[in-house]
Amino acid sequence: MDSAESRTPSGTQTPPNLIQRGQDDGYAQWPPIVERVENLGYVESHDQHFYSHDIGRSFELDRRVYYINGDTMCNDAGVSDNTYQVIPNLTRPTEARYLSINSKGFVMPLINTTEEEEEYLSLPENRAKRFAFWCFGGVVEITLGLGWAWYQKFVIDEVDRSLNLVGVGLARISHDAIGLAGQLSSARMPGLMFQADEPLIGSFSTLAVGDMVYLWGQKDPDIFLARVPKANCQHRHMYQYWNGSGYVSQITEAASVLRDYQQGQFFRSDMFGPNFPWLFIGCTKWADSQVMIGAAARLEGPWHTHAIHLATGINDQINYRYCMYPHPWATDTAKGKLLVTWCDRWPGGVIAAKIYFTRAGTTHWADILMSVYSRRVIYAALDKTRELCRGNFLFYKERSNPHRLHIRGMDQQGVDQALNMINQSIAIEQKEEFADMEAATAAEAEASRRGLGKRLIKNILRHACGGSD
Repeated sequence: MDSAESRTPSGTQTPPNLIQRGQDDGYAQWPPIVERVENLGYVESHDQHFYSHDIGRSFELDRRVYYINGDTMCNDAGVSDNTYQVIPNLTRPTEARYLSINSKGFVMPLINTTEEEEEYLSLPENRAKRFAFWCFGGVVEITLGLGWAWYQKFVIDEVDRSLNLVGVGLARISHDAIGLAGQLSSARMPGLMFQADEPLIGSFSTLAVGDMVYLWGQKDPDIFLARVPKANCQHRHMYQYWNGSGYVSQITEAASVLRDYQQGQFFRSDMFGPNFPWLFIGCTKWADSQVMIGAAARLEGPWHTHAIHLATGINDQINYRYCMYPHPWATDTAKGKLLVTWCDRWPGGVIAAKIYFTRAGTTHWADILMSVYSRRVIYAALDKTRELCRGNFLFYKERSNPHRLHIRGMDQQGVDQALNMINQSIAIEQKEEFADMEAATAAEAEASRRGLGKRLIKNILRHACGGSD
């Protein structure tokens, strides 16, 4: 825990030199108007061979950003059905690196087959088959460095090219303790979470919001929405399903929130201002190569959708483009910029592009330097900020190097009011922290005076500070 020896209780305001204010061009207009599209080319491994692959959806885990892929053509080494790449430099989103690749050039899958599945494939009648575990819904981080992936499980026959859906499985994704920095490992939960004849919950899109994970899944032609507490992702009975007016426990009562979409991602953004804080980027099932955008006032919808760009290929100019995904970590609201990827077919891959939207009006913002405070104070400020942004049409982001809290709103008064309330929260928490440290110091002095053992002194300090082992 950070030391508070040099910290003293402050007044009711954060020192002015810790706050920066400003304004810039307003939010992007809705309905959207695309000013320009900047194609960046293929996402390639910056220090390895180019392997054709698809999906290319990104996710964050333990402050790193990764792409998760589908079938990856490792040239003569074979096909790996699900792989991942880390992005070493976030300012260069087309440069990525495979972290699990063997001496033959084969990229090891993130999600592996079980012994039972290997036995099935070893049977003479199944030797032309393979399993595929495709994570169209991405990976959602539950706690720092630990996430879940809901994957679609398929059996593919390489002779007749048949593709048989088995259902949706769940895998825990974490860092590999003995691998390279950033290397990932997975642990599949037994069985399936959802059967092939049910909505494929979690395998279309996933999003963590507060203590809940929201999950979208397909049952052609509809997209359905569910939610589950972060702590209970592996427990099917804890899932609830949106029925059009509320969340219910029966999946058979789920109502459609969108239809006729093949892939896509839901996310929160201030790109289009407070009226539409929830966005969607994806593609329809009509093989028309259109990048589609949706916006909603509520996460549950209703969704307003528009086509914004006809995606083009590079190596493959004949077939349609698919797997349209946004990358919120690369969004720049101040410039109206959104990073989007799509796929062309073999011998192509994942193509990245920056889409710039026309903006209108003015937005106001403030940055508070948080790195001068203890973790306890920072967490209190974040809690207050989240509370304010839920109900007052404000948006916030955490920025690093140094740690800053960025607040953005449509009017200066709203931003100033939020700053005042956050300052009050900081001041209150600092005073309580200081009082706890004084109490702990007094308890330590008393324990020393009485000649108590070190362990007992530690326990006295812990309880005085309200902590735990």
